[in-house]
Amino acid sequence: MTKEIVHIMNNISSWLRYQKQLGVEIIPKGPELSAFLNHCVKDETSLQGLTATREYGDEIPITTGLDELRKMIENCNRCELHKSRQNIVFGEGPEDARLVLVGEAPGREEDIQGRPFVGPSGELLTDMLNAVNISRKDVFITSVIKCRPPHNRTPGHEEIAACSSFLSHQLRLIDPPFILALGLVAAQTLLKEKAPLKSLRGRFHQLGNARVMVIYHPAYLLRSKGSWQRELKRVAWHDLQILEKEYAKYR
Repeated sequence: MTKEIVHIMNNISSWLRYQKQLGVEIIPKGPELSAFLNHCVKDETSLQGLTATREYGDEIPITTGLDELRKMIENCNRCELHKSRQNIVFGEGPEDARLVLVGEAPGREEDIQGRPFVGPSGELLTDMLNAVNISRKDVFITSVIKCRPPHNRTPGHEEIAACSSFLSHQLRLIDPPFILALGLVAAQTLLKEKAPLKSLRGRFHQLGNARVMVIYHPAYLLRSKGSWQRELKRVAWHDLQILEKEYAKYR
């Protein structure tokens, strides 16, 4: 078996495990699956990101502010994603926000506009926040990686490692008392856990000075259908209420 085939199989296996952890039991054949499989075969660089992880030290001076950090990321070429991005998605919100939302990675609309959560999942996220009396303008929203992966695939280990110090520095500068991890990639990256999302949600986790709440990603809620979607939204609502009760003490 050639090295390239092994890479392809590892990439597909990683993606399928991720879908299983999200609770997906059936993956119907369709354009999104076909695009992903084609991407697995054609884009060798993305496969390497899932099978090998380069270690990055914290190369960011402690005195670096958010504006300087943004410029640093704009010039970043640590991984292959810089070749296909239209814009980095640094994040937005108050520098003294008491709540930071961390998503997985930019999607198509985010890549075009250079802003986080501006597509349909962004609209749902805004509605979810409003439902628990949290205004989007009061929170800082960012993501684990700052460039869009092709076909909106799951970020590879190498890509996450390349961006990890950027996210860590953002959180260090903002120093929020609360972090909301949106989806499995954000939760596992922040908490350094390999557990499925259903076992991480429903309670706070401690990360430095911050308390982290994990919820299902809005995009996953939108992709789900019927009674399963209603159940996931009920669970997400329950978790947001836990966050809102504690967050209200800091207003």
